[in-house]
Amino acid sequence: MTTTTYLILFSANLAFIVTHLYSWLLKWFYRPEAYREHFHELFPAQRSVGVIYLLQIFELPYLLQIGDCDALLYVNAFSLLFFSIQMLIMCEDYFFPGQRKRYRDLWLFLPAVVVLLPLFLQAVNIIAMPDGWRLWMVGAVSLLFLLYFLQSVRMALRIRRAVQRANEERYADSDDFPVAFANIIRWVPTLILILLAINFYADNPWVKFGRDILFIFASVWFCVLTLNPWRKVSETTDLSDPSDEKAHPSDARFDDLVRRLELLLSDEQIFTEPHITSDLFISRLGTNSKYLAEAIHRSGYQSFYDMISQHRVRHAISLIHQHPDRLLADISDQCGFSSQASMAKAFKSQGKGTPSSYR
Repeated sequence: MTTTTYLILFSANLAFIVTHLYSWLLKWFYRPEAYREHFHELFPAQRSVGVIYLLQIFELPYLLQIGDCDALLYVNAFSLLFFSIQMLIMCEDYFFPGQRKRYRDLWLFLPAVVVLLPLFLQAVNIIAMPDGWRLWMVGAVSLLFLLYFLQSVRMALRIRRAVQRANEERYADSDDFPVAFANIIRWVPTLILILLAINFYADNPWVKFGRDILFIFASVWFCVLTLNPWRKVSETTDLSDPSDEKAHPSDARFDDLVRRLELLLSDEQIFTEPHITSDLFISRLGTNSKYLAEAIHRSGYQSFYDMISQHRVRHAISLIHQHPDRLLADISDQCGFSSQASMAKAFKSQGKGTPSSYR
């Protein structure tokens, strides 16, 4: 390896480690003043993300022995297995807070530690592995990674089901940050694991160099997006003209919006669309989420969910009267409910008992 190549690889790995250590400091200690009082409730996965960054210090054997292929194999295997585990923990902390059993973390990490320990000792020249050890180690890492990878796919599907339930049971606005974030982020851990697997099986310093550069930019972007240590709280002045109807719609405009909303519900029966969100109403009415929420409130509904639920229940009652012999499952489907159980839940929430008892 030439001196220039050594310095390039060394610099990339050093920048990778330093960036992640700084990210760990931010994630572990920095608390924006506006969120300080309830920080861990608002950011339940913050410490898990910090641990991902802190663990990168275990890449030091590769940094100190940049030309040693054994250190390269170790550090690629380490990233592959420990990223897999920690991202599973991070997803569970963020999307399912309070459901994770802490003792399970030990069983997640223990097999990875057992596999990685001899690789680490070999990388720092404490032990010498016997002939043929690389093949066995690659096989062990591959088997363990496959298990973690399947867990990441299972987590993505679990998040998808949770998002679907949120849309069906609460009719969450797709602009709601947890729902929107879940839709964007749920396959990212799996994608990262695929990239790390490519890096591991390539077993090449230049491939790792590319991974280091990519992860440096990703880490900086993620920290700025989620915490932004340079953000300053400042007062803003509303410069819009109070007489501007686009900025402050008049009562007449709201009355028109309410009228068109009721037409969508009564004439077009838009509520029968399955998995409906407020985005469809915003698009059809040519408005935004703020004005739609105000129109819903002026129409006498407590929320978007309450409006959709009331109309679906009324429609279900009408169908029960018109077709007393029709299966309730067919009626729930025709009304836009995701299942008969969802229809029963909506009936009970409005004091109607169950659909079968009502009939």
